[in-house]
Amino acid sequence: MRTPSIEQLVARYKGVNEAELFNNFTLQNPQFLCDSAKDIMTNVPPSFGACAMISAMWAGYLKDHYSIPAIVVAGDLKVSGLTIFKCKKNLPEPTKSGNIVSGKWDGHCWIEIDGWIGDLSIFRTAYQIEGQSVLKSFVLSYFGSGKGALISPKSDLPVGLKYIPKYVLKENQIDSLIAGLSYQIEQCI
Repeated sequence: MRTPSIEQLVARYKGVNEAELFNNFTLQNPQFLCDSAKDIMTNVPPSFGACAMISAMWAGYLKDHYSIPAIVVAGDLKVSGLTIFKCKKNLPEPTKSGNIVSGKWDGHCWIEIDGWIGDLSIFRTAYQIEGQSVLKSFVLSYFGSGKGALISPKSDLPVGLKYIPKYVLKENQIDSLIAGLSYQIEQCI
């Protein structure tokens, strides 16, 4: 089965108008990605496996501060040919009743815009793994320790690192994840 393109996924999950906005956007200066990543990482404490919330926060930040229509992508992450995170389903959408939705989800989330991938959780997750792991070994050997954000054109990703998009999050999913992360941050203060 052929994997749909990111453009097809945006149209499927966000609609034709959002797909046109996404497809027609040109990132004039990737420094906006770096600046926003630094701001988010300064204000969000490290947490293992928080890729969905931190990606949603980043996409929201880029939209609100720079009018950059970044999308949050859910999918698989492969390292050296091995599947590290396997996304079998999309993240749940919030209910109209306001009930808390919980469940197990094993995929990975990142942002994409104009051929760029942004991932604020890959390094945090890798560095927190105890013992040996393919992800930790790859990150340490390719990037070293103490890195914060992976921001790269898709064409320049390291050999062996593969992001496989399967879903694009809708605004209600993003808003719910941002609210959840904001709540967690408030509880830490």
